Amino acid sequence: MTPQPAATGELAFATPTDWFAIDLPGTPVDADRLARHIVTTHPRLAGQRDALAEMLSGLTEVTQAVRAVGAYGALFDASGVALPATLLVSVQPMGGHGLDQIGREMAGADHPGVASAMKIFDLPAGPTVRVERLIEPSASDDERRPVSFTVKYVAEVPGRDQVVVLTFGTPALALIDQLRPVFHQIACSLLINPAGHVEPPVEAD
Repeated sequence: MTPQPAATGELAFATPTDWFAIDLPGTPVDADRLARHIVTTHPRLAGQRDALAEMLSGLTEVTQAVRAVGAYGALFDASGVALPATLLVSVQPMGGHGLDQIGREMAGADHPGVASAMKIFDLPAGPTVRVERLIEPSASDDERRPVSFTVKYVAEVPGRDQVVVLTFGTPALALIDQLRPVFHQIACSLLINPAGHVEPPVEAD
């Protein structure tokens, strides 16, 4: 992976060069405006505005709820269809819970229509929980939502009773095996320093 650095205050990480930063959209109108702006600033995405707008609209639903501090995205070709992958970066309170308990709650294994798996790694940012979920909307859903694959990496901010959460998501189920290691490489590049500014990593592990 050829990385590009990304810094958000006291945390930093690297993303592949075909990923781009996204201004967090607040409304569907913002999402459409941002889609036009991204196409203008990234000519290689010309002709993908509708796919971008759909991706950004999805981010508007969760941005405020998870205390997001940054977002990134990329488009991938799946049998001639442009499908998105997104990364939402947030800082959330631990509420006195340990990483394993937070991971189990995020896994939501007891929820219908959700297949999940949890694992704990020792990454450069410290002990990190990874939660994978394959979410299939119920047949009673009013909206026609696609099946989605999400991966969350949760790392503790030392001394803060907070965690940094990297939430990756994509409806491109055919590309899961291709995207899973990309998500992991980005998570491996995460650096956290609660005492001050973090310089973006030069390369991802």
